[in-house]
Amino acid sequence: MSFLSLKFFIFLPIVLVLYFAAKGRDKNDLAKTVLILASGVFFFLYGAESFLMLLAVSVFNLLYSRVLLKNRKPLLLWIGIVVNVLPLLAFKYLNFFAENIVHLAGGQFTAIDILQPVAISYYTFQMITWTVDSYRGETKDVGVLDFLAYVWFFPRMILGPITRHEEFVPQLNDGERFRPDPENIATGFVWFTVGMSKKLLLASRFGAASGYGFMTLGGMSLLEGWLCSVAYTFQIYLDFSGYCDMAAGVAKMFNIDIPMNFNSPYKADSISDFWKRWHISLTTFLRRYIYFPLGGNRKGKVRTYINMMAIFVISGFWHGANWTFILWGTLHGLVMIMERLSGGVLNKIPKFIRIPVTFALVNIGWVLFASPDIAQAGAFLKEMFTFDNIMPAAAFYDSFDLGTVPFIRYHLNIAIPLFYVITFACLQFTKNIYEKKYKPNLRTAIVTGILFTWSFLYANAVSDFIYFRF
Repeated sequence: MSFLSLKFFIFLPIVLVLYFAAKGRDKNDLAKTVLILASGVFFFLYGAESFLMLLAVSVFNLLYSRVLLKNRKPLLLWIGIVVNVLPLLAFKYLNFFAENIVHLAGGQFTAIDILQPVAISYYTFQMITWTVDSYRGETKDVGVLDFLAYVWFFPRMILGPITRHEEFVPQLNDGERFRPDPENIATGFVWFTVGMSKKLLLASRFGAASGYGFMTLGGMSLLEGWLCSVAYTFQIYLDFSGYCDMAAGVAKMFNIDIPMNFNSPYKADSISDFWKRWHISLTTFLRRYIYFPLGGNRKGKVRTYINMMAIFVISGFWHGANWTFILWGTLHGLVMIMERLSGGVLNKIPKFIRIPVTFALVNIGWVLFASPDIAQAGAFLKEMFTFDNIMPAAAFYDSFDLGTVPFIRYHLNIAIPLFYVITFACLQFTKNIYEKKYKPNLRTAIVTGILFTWSFLYANAVSDFIYFRF
């Protein structure tokens, strides 16, 4: 069930009423059951096969955690991790490995039609955190209902953020959170609306332009190449952070706080800073559960750089079974190592230079990320640095579909660049939803109402979130 569907707008208030009705009668276990059943329905509507896979993985991890709590042997920990990773490898990466092996052998490969369970990348990492924390003895007080509510919590079930049990379970059992909080509900609705408008009013517009770039590959001008690549850079952030804003808003309505997943990443003044701001829960997972166990920066410089590269390659590969993702992760890892090798030299460069340079590097990386294969990524990048033809074609401006207003329709060559500038300025100089305090006043209500209505009109015409495919 998508956040953007009419079913969800019927589903959410019903679940809220039932959840708080149980909490209000001090029946916390019943409230958790309501949340679990609602989350099950939410996930089941994405497909019975995906739901059964989630159910099987959940049952295994719940039972296996009891084994780890009693027998904290490293071998048992590795068995638990391997069992969690195997379904991900089988469903998501089997064709990739098979194709590369067959090609190395000089054969022709025919892809196998394999179902990819919804959200398997996310809940696999979620389950690994549970397995490791169980091995450390940190989950002994978490009951069955707490575990299922934690793993299945529907606002962040599909696209995260990846959350540890200690960040979530105590909130379920906090008596001060048992009553509906009008301020939390209002704030949650504002956050949801902000995310919805980022996705439907902005990301979809830039998505049309980035799609135009790949459809006209081989015939773009230099400016078209850069404008189409920046369009994807805007799109992927507005799309994914929009989902996370919506997820955080829905969770807030239940008096539950989930971790911030984005902190204005295009304000970053280095690639290192970018990864402190982008997909924070994934970065935290990779550092906590891979980088530190590998030794982190405690075993000398060479080992540190190897460990850094390892987590970036894993990050790239986690996103998809394609060499473009691996190359994207490798590029970020290499730049991070170069920044580390430079010492404090980069800090002496003014921020007004570092920020656009970092943005340009991130933008080039997104070309790799968005491309279906390395050949097309190379062709796209080539057009971004070819000076034979500079100015955009009229078809590029038309791809935005902003021509309904008469003035804009006849001045697209001015309106579209201005749209880019305003968007970039907003991403640079506005606060994210976690930083900004929303006051329950008439002005906020009017602006939120207009944005929600405007966004809702586009809901049925927009596809799923970009990260849904990962």
